Amino acid sequence: MKFAETGRKCQTQNTSVKRRAGLVVATAFVAAAALYAWAGPKDAADWPVLTAAHPVDVAHGAAGTPVLGDHAAYDLFSWMSFVALNSSPDGTVLGKTGDNETLWSSWMEDFQVLVTDGQTPPPWGTPMQVPAACKAVSGAQDVSRVISHTAKMHGVVGLFDQAQAGPLIDRNGAYVRYEILINAPMYDYIRDNGLYTQAGLNAFGQIDFPAGSLDTGQIGAIMVKAAWKVLGVGDDPTRFHVSRAYVVDEQANTCAPELLGLVGFHISTKTKSAPQWIWSTFEHVDNAPDKGEARPGGHYNFYDADCASRQPTSSCVPNALPETPWNPQNPGQYSVQVERVTPIDPQTAAMTASFQQALRDVNPNSVWANYMLVGTQYPQRPTDPTDPQGRPFPPYLANTTIETFLQGDTPPVSSSCIACHNRATATASAKPSDFTYILSRVTAKD
Repeated sequence: MKFAETGRKCQTQNTSVKRRAGLVVATAFVAAAALYAWAGPKDAADWPVLTAAHPVDVAHGAAGTPVLGDHAAYDLFSWMSFVALNSSPDGTVLGKTGDNETLWSSWMEDFQVLVTDGQTPPPWGTPMQVPAACKAVSGAQDVSRVISHTAKMHGVVGLFDQAQAGPLIDRNGAYVRYEILINAPMYDYIRDNGLYTQAGLNAFGQIDFPAGSLDTGQIGAIMVKAAWKVLGVGDDPTRFHVSRAYVVDEQANTCAPELLGLVGFHISTKTKSAPQWIWSTFEHVDNAPDKGEARPGGHYNFYDADCASRQPTSSCVPNALPETPWNPQNPGQYSVQVERVTPIDPQTAAMTASFQQALRDVNPNSVWANYMLVGTQYPQRPTDPTDPQGRPFPPYLANTTIETFLQGDTPPVSSSCIACHNRATATASAKPSDFTYILSRVTAKD
């Protein structure tokens, strides 16, 4: 999050659209509702579209079915969301300058709404306060965000521990860091309804975050979870979306400016057609090979073909939790050997290839062409009275940098976004928190 930058809302402006080699590029903001009503190009040949306007919901045809078929329609929604959220706050087309500040980086972080009891979360757009440990740090030019970890978050959504697991350690021995941000509709719903206190949660009725609706054109609640790698030996910064950040260790009261590269990106979107939310997950293309498919001589962010020559054999077992104690300050920690357990669906990969080419057409040096859609989980039958999860498809979905240790298809331990977040509650009496663990942490905060 940029310290002096306020949140911005999409504005309706005139849009000029040009076609070049089959590529449709929207060069200015358009109203999100108008976009997805218009975007609904009903023919898949009209895609990809690069625009800074966020989709409101998945477009449906007259018969109520997605215009491109379930799978493709939701993957398309994911890619449109990725392009919109990672476009510049001023509406510049994603990747036109190679890399850029992103719209979502101006959102509020989850801990900004989890204030100390007796306080009120600041209004939307309030700049983040720099921690005291960072104020005297030298060499912090162009720092644009704060990433920290706190013990009270561990076990749920810690900022270096993965949910229900542990830390991901890269090949240089550095911990991958995480941050969670929410958009204005979600932040204001929590703040305006007093859901940042246990008393407020107990007094409130059913928690039901705003949903994006094609009927009204309003964007609903959106959560973003980003995974960041500290760029070091062997990393090429020109291949990543990068950010200078204060990396804070609150236990040790230390702070260091670091150059970070984005390696994982979750987007969770509440829509009218998907009350169980739409779960989109992206990764850097160099993260890890498919199981048993490592390229000879290939470079990966979290896989080392020569692992056994650098660390104990037991630490080279794919996707194994690192040995405890977990502490980023401990030197000589062994890296995690990551493999992708479930290959990406060919149809999803084909859509990714088309968007990557569109990004390269805008700028051959676009870092955003180095990211890929892993998959989209959505409710196939959102109103099924026998299944509050809405029969998620696919049943399992995992990001190698965010659910490294929960990959697979073994119920109930393997990663399923909807199944996991369906268990989130907001009170001691287990009031459902509408698929977010942010409210679950109200009971645990200091």
